[in-house]
Amino acid sequence: MRTCGVNLVVTLLILIAFVVARVGVAAELYNGPMIDAHSHLGASFDWDMIVHIMNLNNVSRQIVMARYYPGPAGSADRPGNDELALELASKYPGRFFPLVGMQRPELTGANKWLNPDAAVQTILNEAEAKLATGRFRGIGEVIVKHFAYSSGPHAERENPIYSPFMQRLSQLADRFDVPIVLHMEGAPHLVKDFARLLRENPRVRYVWAHNCGRSKAPVVRVMLENHPNLYCDLASMTNVGRSGYGIGWPRMEEYTALIEKNGVLFPEMREVYEAFSDRFMIGMDVAHAPGMTPENYGQRAQRFRELLAQLKPQTATTFAEGNAIRIFKLDR
Repeated sequence: MRTCGVNLVVTLLILIAFVVARVGVAAELYNGPMIDAHSHLGASFDWDMIVHIMNLNNVSRQIVMARYYPGPAGSADRPGNDELALELASKYPGRFFPLVGMQRPELTGANKWLNPDAAVQTILNEAEAKLATGRFRGIGEVIVKHFAYSSGPHAERENPIYSPFMQRLSQLADRFDVPIVLHMEGAPHLVKDFARLLRENPRVRYVWAHNCGRSKAPVVRVMLENHPNLYCDLASMTNVGRSGYGIGWPRMEEYTALIEKNGVLFPEMREVYEAFSDRFMIGMDVAHAPGMTPENYGQRAQRFRELLAQLKPQTATTFAEGNAIRIFKLDR
């Protein structure tokens, strides 16, 4: 009996040592360079400030998606466009990589996705011409299902992901070998339709933003297992910063989930990340000019460094830079 007691004590000491070691790892930071693979641009952003903040946080590059919508009601946050994103990329070579922006007021309304009108056809034709220049590295952010965090007709959205509009975008992505970034909360009926789109377009790289629509770990795992052309970013999934949208506040549905609490990854999420280390990227998702501050951006970058430190070193570096380089072909 005494031997059993000694063995139990030894086992407990080993477990305590392991927990302490894990806490120590979690307390450290990933110090390598990072790519902000989910960023936005409007006319009110201060470009020099963006670069200054990136330098402060060792963020080497940004994937930039123009936000054609105005800011929240009452704000002076002016909308942007793809031409503005190209100007930013030209002023700071090698730092910013624009996508053909799809946060467009003209795309409001599910019927426009099912039966594209003249305005939507124009967007598609322009997207084709822009991609043909080789100056854009993808398409996005396509807003499929979006929870409101501000007022206005474009705040609350649900559009059919399996639709003629998305099929046309997928054809363009296939032709020009670029990814599509989409925002779609993981409502089960939309996930089912998305799976159909993924199967029918196996050569298209789809980036499902916000930890695959803030889906629960089993859903994320099954989708990644079944669809090798699916990728995810972790934009706006940290429990810091001014915007609470991507962490479940002020809205949480039964099919959504968080990835961490107080800077510690949930075990089920960490297991998915390690199992699919080549499929995830990080992103700060500062969508509005008032949020592009050293404090707000720095909090998000710091939290990602805390979370990356909890992954295997090789996984951390691929999340931080390698996957974004490969998926968006930044070395091209």
